[in-house]
Amino acid sequence: MFYFLIFTVGSFIGSFLNILIDRPARKETVVWGSSYCEKCRHKLAWNDLIPVWSYLFLGGRCRYCRTRIPFWLPLVEIVTGLLFVLVFWIHRAFLFNFSLTFPYFVSLFYYFALPSLLVVVFFSDLKYHLIYDQIIYFAAGITIIYHLCSQFLTTNYQPPATNYLLSAISAAAFFYFLYWLGPKVFHKDTMGLGDVKLAALIGLLLGYPHFLIALYLAFLTGALIGVILILIRKAKWQSQLAFGPFLVAATLVVWFWGEEIWKLAIRVI
Repeated sequence: MFYFLIFTVGSFIGSFLNILIDRPARKETVVWGSSYCEKCRHKLAWNDLIPVWSYLFLGGRCRYCRTRIPFWLPLVEIVTGLLFVLVFWIHRAFLFNFSLTFPYFVSLFYYFALPSLLVVVFFSDLKYHLIYDQIIYFAAGITIIYHLCSQFLTTNYQPPATNYLLSAISAAAFFYFLYWLGPKVFHKDTMGLGDVKLAALIGLLLGYPHFLIALYLAFLTGALIGVILILIRKAKWQSQLAFGPFLVAATLVVWFWGEEIWKLAIRVI
């Protein structure tokens, strides 16, 4: 029941994340304004907005015009709820050791806000090929604050701040080189500046050597999915594939299990 409660809280956060994902792409404010049906523009009532449940209860269709509700909406809610459960399960020892200290509340906010922001990046790039600067900057800000506070939270070894800073610069420089190289080799843009900023965030978040694992996994899965889509004729060699979702997915995997992956890689090598 406790983890179900955590999932429920996460799904409500996911409902708000849908606003952050969709409204900027439509040039709408995220600060105010009621939710509405994208087809008939009817204002939605409170019982139309219960995460996951409203979608199931309404049979996946708008109550007013019976247009099919985009499956993206409950998917974001479900993904966010599951991420909240995973975060709480992994950090349960720390979170149950409640402390009325500033570093504790910074970590509490960081553990749940960061994956939420990465969910926004994942779906905004997947749906609109847009990575919002405000999301990247906010995620970078809370990451920096967390790293500054982390020395007061654990006795385990923490990499120095220069590790994260140099990792961010290195990742951004590498992606900027790819951004610059694309038009010269392929005569078209192969990567956007949003990917460069996201790479910098990944370096700042994970540090060395974990950010290298995340980039490797992102390129590996991106290439694999690209080949599969070409083979099943859902894409062509000239098609552009949003790379942000692969970066986000790889980052979350390494954020949760990076140390175990690194130890496994060392043993294999």
